[in-house]
Amino acid sequence: MEKYKIDELVFGANYYSIEDLRYNQKLSIMMSKDELSDFFNEKDKLIQEGEERIFKLPLKTFNSKCCYYVKGQYLSEKINEYMSTYLEDMEVYQKSIFDRHTDDMLMSRLYSEVEGTLNVENVNTTHKRVKEIYQKQELKDRNDIIIKNMLDAVKYIFNDRPTFNKDNLLKLYNILSKDCLDEEDMLKEGAYYRDDTVFIGDFDGAPVSEIEKCMDSLFAFVNDAENIKKYGLLLPHICHYYMVYVHPYFDYNGRTARMVSFWLNILYKIPAAPLFISEAINDNKKDYYKALVNTRLMHNDLTYFLGYILEVATKYSLLYKNLENINDSLEKSGDSLTSTEMGYLKKIIVHNADGYFNYKTFLEYIQGSMTKAGALKILNSLTEYGLLEKSTNKKKEAIYKVNQSIITYKYSE
Repeated sequence: MEKYKIDELVFGANYYSIEDLRYNQKLSIMMSKDELSDFFNEKDKLIQEGEERIFKLPLKTFNSKCCYYVKGQYLSEKINEYMSTYLEDMEVYQKSIFDRHTDDMLMSRLYSEVEGTLNVENVNTTHKRVKEIYQKQELKDRNDIIIKNMLDAVKYIFNDRPTFNKDNLLKLYNILSKDCLDEEDMLKEGAYYRDDTVFIGDFDGAPVSEIEKCMDSLFAFVNDAENIKKYGLLLPHICHYYMVYVHPYFDYNGRTARMVSFWLNILYKIPAAPLFISEAINDNKKDYYKALVNTRLMHNDLTYFLGYILEVATKYSLLYKNLENINDSLEKSGDSLTSTEMGYLKKIIVHNADGYFNYKTFLEYIQGSMTKAGALKILNSLTEYGLLEKSTNKKKEAIYKVNQSIITYKYSE
């Protein structure tokens, strides 16, 4: 394959998946199996030759030569886009959006984990129940136990700031999974990791014989101060992917991986760390899983996963800045939204910032169920605040749209 073509595909403005490279006529690529194999070989050569834009990670692998990412034009632009949003905000407020809304983001993290895990009835139910359990009300069922465990895990990380090591990771895992695992998913007495094979969709987790070596490489990676400096903002998300890749437990791997990225952000006070990644993942799991699959299929090339993380970090930074402006505007007129109403508005803006939708679509946005009357009541209330615009379609049913005047910050695709 010609060098100019390799440079374009590896270091250019777009970063293509196997599906794009093989089947996307629109991109005019359409590689054969042999051409794709040649492409992988050429990338391997670049890694072996020490190409400075390819960052080979000191993490043990069990199905590829290494974990790595490419800091070419694609990833550099994602980093710059996110950091520009962050720094512009810091310049105006002298304080990051995360510091201004820490409590809200921590609670939203819990809401999103619960919503994504339990398929609860609706946003209102989730938020209300989390608050009740936070206030130490009696636990009623397994869902309540899961919520309590998540609250305890956040407290453990946020209050104790434990060192990231083998014992403390097990402690976090035990907090998250307490009284929630089926017997076959429990670790053996005294064990740190699983003792049998697991599957992640079409992929295997690390072979049992390799788990401890992999996890030891993760602890060494994180606890090297030079790596904190070198990888900075990306380090917690590298570890997030790696935890999912190794899959050290029978269950609760994804939840533990997301909590690990949060843990490392808090522990090392990573500058510009986006603390809403769990929330972003829950709002669009399809893209999250696609990023994980592409990374795995492309021989643990984390460019796909890190690009996804940076993109949602930018989107959610802008989202929170818009919500902050909306709150300020409402307060000036003597109005305010409840946390539940703000949760509904947030879901609408995330899923459909500029198009029309009806009450059924709204229920899909909030991943829950309620009566038509209940949904319309919420939508009409947000309309009365001037946050939505209401119209009717040809079927004479009510349709709604976000009032574009409240969207100060827009994400350009």
